[in-house]
Order: sequence, then C-alpha cells, then structure tokens
Amino acid sequence: MVEEGRIDADDRRSSDSGQRLGGERGVGNVDFRTRVSKRLEDTARYFKRLGSIGFWGQLLCTIVSAVILSFSTVVTGKIATPVTFYPTAGAIAVAFISVFWFFGYIRLSEKLQRTANEPSKAPPRAEVVKNLKNGIVLNVLGMGAAILGMQATIGLLVAKALTTLSVPYYQGIAPGKNVVLAMDVFLVQYRGGGRDHSLESSSKTVLSHLLGLVLSLELLRSVTVPHLEAVPIPRAL
Repeated sequence: MVEEGRIDADDRRSSDSGQRLGGERGVGNVDFRTRVSKRLEDTARYFKRLGSIGFWGQLLCTIVSAVILSFSTVVTGKIATPVTFYPTAGAIAVAFISVFWFFGYIRLSEKLQRTANEPSKAPPRAEVVKNLKNGIVLNVLGMGAAILGMQATIGLLVAKALTTLSVPYYQGIAPGKNVVLAMDVFLVQYRGGGRDHSLESSSKTVLSHLLGLVLSLELLRSVTVPHLEAVPIPRAL
C-alpha cells in the first residue's frame, strides 16, 4: 500500500509539471528537461519580441487617434456628432487597455526567462492561454466599436449628400446650408470638421486593434500548437 501511494504521488507531480508552459510528462529525464528549458527560453524571446512590437505599435496608433479626436472636439468647441464620437472614444479607451495588456506579455516573457531552468515554476499553460484569449476579445470589441464609428461617419456623409441632391445650384443655396461637394468624398479625412477627424481617428484605432489582434493570435498559436521535434529521415538504400 505504501509503495502504491508513492507511485500515485509521483504520477500526480508528473501530470502537474506536464501542464506547465512547455512541459510534458517525464520531467525526471535530463534530456527532456533540457528540451523543456530550451522551449521556455524560445517562448520567452518570442513573447518579448511580439509583446514589444504590439506595445509600441498600439501605443503610437492610439495616441495619434486620441490626439486627433481631442483636437477636433477642442476646435469645434463641442461634440459635433455624438453617434460617431462616442464609439470612437470607446474604441480608443479599449486600445489603451490593450496597450497595457501587451506590456503584461513583456512581463510574462521575463518570468518565463527566469523559470527556464526550473520548468516546474513556469506559469501554467492554461493561465497563459486564458490571458491571450482575453486580449483577443479586447481587440475584437475595440475594433468593432471603431468600425461602428466609421460606418456612422460614412452614413452621415451619405445622408447629407442625399438631402442636398435635389437642390440645383442655379436656384441658390439658403444661408447656413451645408452642401456636400464632390471633393468631400475624397478629402473627408483632411477637412476641418469634427466629423471628418472622427473618421481619421477611427481608422487609426482600427489599425491599432488589428495589430494587437494579429500578434495575440500568433502568440496563442505558438503556445497551443505542439512543438514537433525534428525526426531524422533514414537514407534510402
């Protein structure tokens, strides 16, 4: 009975180590521990590289988006179109959260590097996968809000064009009437109205979330896809 209890305890320890990032069963094997340590080092470097790209890339795009949206509000002195402003502002807020989420990936890479020689102390794979999936959800929600703001801006431009389409130029235009010109469609990102700046801000926010989404999916793939060792192929006789 005592011997069976020891075997069960050893099996549980092996199973727990197998759930660690980069771990499998048979940790007592020296060659296996070497492979696991190398796998953890490679994962740590990958997380640091992609985490840094995501952090700085999203930070740059998000700051530019926030500055553009704030500038358009300050210049006009009011929120010109709330239906486009609030979704864009929400997407920017989520983008800032995603920036700090990628900073967490950088911190995780440092932790993986420290535990490379002790695989049993590495973060559980399930915890890392859950963290990555939460980051993906953040980027999807933020991208959806930004696209909603862009579509609202385009819809307002189309509505403006349709309401003024029936007014011939030779009849004159009433004072204060805002008419859509042909160049408005092409210069919509560069005109001075808050509505146009909202579209520019939304496009930068979509780019930020797209970058975060692609990098998070790649990190998730690197963690969940089994690492295949190279198998030597025998030469043909």
